[in-house]
Amino acid sequence: MVLSELLAPAGSYDILVVAVNAGADAVYIGGERYGARAFAHNFTSEDMEKAVSYAHLNGASVHVTVNTLFNSNEVLEVLKYVQYLYRIGVDAVIVQDIGLVYLINKFLPDMEVHSSTQMTLRDYNSVLWAYNEGIKRVILPREMSIGEIKSISSRLEEDSIPMDLEVFGHGSLCYCISGDCYMSSFISGRSANRGACAQPCRSMYKLRYHNHSISNGCLISTHDLATYKNVKAISDAGIISLKIEGRLKSADYVATVVNSYRTIIDHINDDSCDDLVKKLEEDLNLIFNRYYTNGYILDDTPGEVMGRKSSFHQGLYLGKIKSIDGEDVVITFDSKDHPVLQKGDGIGFKHNNHIRGIYLDKIVEQTDDFIHIQTTRDIRVGSEVYISYSKELHDRQKQFQKERVEPHIPLSMDITSNKKRSMIVNASFKVNDDIISFGYKSERKFDDAINKPLDEETIVNQMVKSGNTPFIVENVKVTDLPENVFMPIGKINNIRRNVLEIASQKLLEYFIPNPNEAGSLRKNIKKYIKDNKNKNTHIEKTDYMKLNVYVDNLELLTIANRNPIDSIYFDPSYIYNNKKDYFENIENILRQARQIAVDKELVWVISAFTSDEDLEKIKEINNNLQKDNINISIMGDSPSLTLSFPNNKVYGSHNLNIWNEYSVAMLAKNNFKSTTISSELSKEEIRDLVRKSQPYDTELELIVQGNQEIMVSKDNFSNLNEGFDLDIEPEEYVVLEDKENKAKYKIYFDYNQQSHFFNNDMLCLIDEVDELKQMGVKSIAIDGRFTKDTYLSKIISLYIQRLRENNPERKYSESVNNISYSKLNKGNYINERVLEDLNSQRKRKRKRS
Repeated sequence: MVLSELLAPAGSYDILVVAVNAGADAVYIGGERYGARAFAHNFTSEDMEKAVSYAHLNGASVHVTVNTLFNSNEVLEVLKYVQYLYRIGVDAVIVQDIGLVYLINKFLPDMEVHSSTQMTLRDYNSVLWAYNEGIKRVILPREMSIGEIKSISSRLEEDSIPMDLEVFGHGSLCYCISGDCYMSSFISGRSANRGACAQPCRSMYKLRYHNHSISNGCLISTHDLATYKNVKAISDAGIISLKIEGRLKSADYVATVVNSYRTIIDHINDDSCDDLVKKLEEDLNLIFNRYYTNGYILDDTPGEVMGRKSSFHQGLYLGKIKSIDGEDVVITFDSKDHPVLQKGDGIGFKHNNHIRGIYLDKIVEQTDDFIHIQTTRDIRVGSEVYISYSKELHDRQKQFQKERVEPHIPLSMDITSNKKRSMIVNASFKVNDDIISFGYKSERKFDDAINKPLDEETIVNQMVKSGNTPFIVENVKVTDLPENVFMPIGKINNIRRNVLEIASQKLLEYFIPNPNEAGSLRKNIKKYIKDNKNKNTHIEKTDYMKLNVYVDNLELLTIANRNPIDSIYFDPSYIYNNKKDYFENIENILRQARQIAVDKELVWVISAFTSDEDLEKIKEINNNLQKDNINISIMGDSPSLTLSFPNNKVYGSHNLNIWNEYSVAMLAKNNFKSTTISSELSKEEIRDLVRKSQPYDTELELIVQGNQEIMVSKDNFSNLNEGFDLDIEPEEYVVLEDKENKAKYKIYFDYNQQSHFFNNDMLCLIDEVDELKQMGVKSIAIDGRFTKDTYLSKIISLYIQRLRENNPERKYSESVNNISYSKLNKGNYINERVLEDLNSQRKRKRKRS
C-alpha cells in the first residue's frame, strides 16, 4: 500500500502513550503555545522530550503543531521554538503561516515541514509551490475529493516530485473550508486562526430568505468524518498518511479509533477485512461522534456531510422507553443487533431534543428484545434511548495505558574476545535505511573454566534476549572464543543489557542533530533576533494613498470606473449559480469589463478554493484575452498563483491571511504585486507589519470599508431539516441568525455553490485614514460587492473626499452611517482580539486580580 502512516492525535503525554501503544505510526502534538488547539492540555518542554523519546523507541514519529498565525512581534520567538523542536529530535512541524515557512527555510533547512490543512493547498501548482519552498508534506483540505487527490498524486509521480500527501480520515470536520475561519474571532474575539475557536458552528441558528424563516437548528454543524470502510481507496489515491482528528479527545477515544484503523490497515488485503470492519464498527459508533459521514473526500454531498439536527454526541440508538412503574423502567430494543448492556454503561434518554443521562446501576433483566432497569431519573415513556458510554470498551482500552517498548528493530551482534579476554561485541542495526554500528568491550574478563567451559550456544542463548527494548536480536555470531573459558550467566546478561542500552541511546541520538550544528544554528537565530530588535525601521508616512474598489457585477463596475480610483477588483463569481453558465459567459463578461474600465487596472478576483479543473479553464480564458492584448491582473488565495499566471500581475486576497513581514517576504519572493492585510489584525499589529515589510516589493493593502467576508464553506444548504433543498437565484442571499450572540450573516453562493458568509455589520475606517497614512499604509480598498449603485457611488465619493481633504476633525463616518444599510464597526482594528493562548489568559487574570 501507498498508505504507510496512521497519524494519531494526543493532547497529553499519557494519551501519546496510548496512541503509540494502540498502533499509531506517528503522533501529532502541540506545545504550550503556537498550536491550533489552545485549550488542549498540551505538552510542556519536559513532556515533549519524553514524548519524542517514547515514540522513537517504539518506532513512531512525532509531529508538532505550530499551525497558527503569528504577528510581527511573535514570529521570531516562534522560530526559536522551532529550533528547540529541531534540537530535541522532533520529526516534523505542521505549519500554517507561510512567513514561518520562509524563516525555517532560511535558518533550519533540515527541519521537516508539513503544510497545515489551513494553508489550503488544493491544486497541483500549490503543491508544486510547497515542494519549491522546502515543504515535505501537504496536508490536503478536507473538502477535496478522492478523485482530485488521485489526479494530483498521479501528476506528482509523472513529474518525479517527491511530495507526501496527508488527509484527515476520522473525526470532527470544520464547517469552513480548511478551517480558515473568522467567525469565532468576530463573535467572541477568540480567533480560530490562533487556536482559540469558540466553535460557533455548533450553535443553533435560524435561516431566512426574503425575510421568511425557512429552517432552524444546528444549521452549520457537520457530522463527524469516518473513512474506515474505504481505507484501501484512500491508499490507492496516493495518500501516504491517514490522520485522525482529536487533540481534545479522551484516551478512550484515541485508543478506540487508533486501534480500529490499525487493525483495518493491517488486514486491508485479507479476505476477512469486511468482517473486521463490521466488528469494529460498533466500537467506533460507541465512542464520541456526531454521527458519521464519508465526507467530501469520498464524494458525500453537503447535505450528507451536514448534521443539522444536533451538534453533540448522542451515542448509539437502542430503542424507546416502553413503560415506567416507579423506579422500574422497561426499554424495548429496536433491533436485535445492539450491544449487550452492563453495569457502569452510560445511557441517555432523549425527550424534546434534550438528553438526560445515567450510569446503569441496576439491571433487573435483559433479553434480545428489552432491558428492565431501575432508576430514579425523571424520564418519560416514549423517549428515545441511547448508549453513550461503554464500560466494556473503556476497560478494554486500559491495555494501552502502560508505558512499554515493543521490539521491532532487527539487531545483529558479532561477538569475540580480545587478547586481555574481554568480551567484544560489534552491534549494528538499521534506521530509515541508515546503518548504525558500534562496538562494546566488557570490563568483566573471561575466567579459566574449572568445570564446564563456556560454549558459543550458551552465549547466543543469552544475547538474543531483548526484553523491553526496541530491538529484536536476530543474528548473533560468536567467533574465536578462547578455549576452556568461563563467565557467569549473570555477567553475560549484564553485557547484553549494556549493549542494548547503548543501542537504544544510539537510536535516540539518530533523530537528534549534531550538537555542534545545532549550537551553530541556535547562535545564528539568536543573533538574527537580536539584530532585528535593535533595527529601528523608520515609518515612511504615505503622501499618496491608493484607493481600490471591489465590485461583483458590470453595473457596479461602471459606477466604480466613473471615479478617480486606482484599481477595480472584479469578482464575478456570484453572477451565475452553476459552473456551466459561468465558464460559458465569463470571458465575454471580462471583455466587457475591460472595455468599461479602460483607464483603470482591472483585477479578476477568482473564487476561493479554486480547483485544478477550474484553474485550467481560467488559464485558458486568460490566454485568450492576452492573445487579443486584453491584460487583466489576477487576485486569489493561493501562494502559488504566480506559477499559474506567470504573465499577469498577481494579488493576494484576504484569505491568504497575512500577519507578519516574513509572509510578505514569501509573497515577494513569488512575485506578488500586492496582498491584503488580515482582517484580524489590530491597529498596533498593522503598524508593525507595514513598518517591517517596507524592504519588500509586495505592497500591503487594507480593506477599510464593507461587510467583511468571514468564511467560505462547501455547504450549499441542501437537505435542510425540513427535507428540502435551498434553491435561490444568482446574486440573491439568505440570512443566518445566531440567537445566542445576536449576530447575522448574509450568505451568497458562487458558481460552485460554495457559500460565502459576510458579516452583517459593516467595517468603516474612514475616520482612521490619516492614522493609516501615518502608519505607512499605501493602499486601501472598499468592498462594494452586493451593494446598490447609489450607495457605492456615494461611499466612493466620501473616501475620495476624505483622501483629498485635510480635515481630521470631521467625522466622515457620520456621513457613511447616513447612507449605510448596516451598523458600522471598526472590526479588530480597535477591538483587538482576545489574546488566545492560555499563558496570556493567565497573565490577564493575574492582572485583574
